[in-house]
Amino acid sequence: MSWTTALDSWHAVDLAGRDLATGRVPSSPGARSAAAALAAAPVISWPPAVVSAGGRRRSLGAALGAGGDAVEHLLDRLVARPRATAVDVASLATATPTGRVDLPLSVVSLAEGVERSAGVDPSWLAAVDERRAAARPPLVAAGRSDELEAALHVAMLVATDVLDPAADADVDAHVASGAQLWLLGAAVAWALAAGGTDHPFAPWAELVTAGLWPVGPSSGQLVVAVVVPQ
Repeated sequence: MSWTTALDSWHAVDLAGRDLATGRVPSSPGARSAAAALAAAPVISWPPAVVSAGGRRRSLGAALGAGGDAVEHLLDRLVARPRATAVDVASLATATPTGRVDLPLSVVSLAEGVERSAGVDPSWLAAVDERRAAARPPLVAAGRSDELEAALHVAMLVATDVLDPAADADVDAHVASGAQLWLLGAAVAWALAAGGTDHPFAPWAELVTAGLWPVGPSSGQLVVAVVVPQ
């Protein structure tokens, strides 16, 4: 549930304690909950936090409740941008959102990744989409819609800033960026739904934070594209 009291209001702030909405010391009225304050933040300075009118301070993870620390860790890795050589690409790639896929691994260039993505089985993609959507209903049923909205809002602000291609005309980079954002959104929702434990999108989200795009099974191979040159 949200961190809130009847007499408290909340503000999303940066490390220096400045309100993310104004750049100044927080002042009334504020938001009804820590999650609502995060969801209303127009920008994100990493790492964000929330403070209450009564002086309480919460990290991003604490403000999001169960699984929030996993969301914060995921976004921290994304901002830090570990090299792809620091992760076990083969093991992570085979642990797809729909289950283990035992196909030969093919690590390709960004351009080839876009080309190979056209050959991914539509029924397999539909199964991934179905698994992605399955995270939301239990969160809504548990009364955690605010936390979910806040987590996705913060994640998209952070990820868009990190993943946005330098060249507006680079079509391939924009295709990969959109796919990476889609996977990260799923990973964030599942991290909350699973309470921070292992979930179907965790392995592929780790690939994304390392500058890779797990494309999926295509033409008898498990394709992973290198988005950020190593």
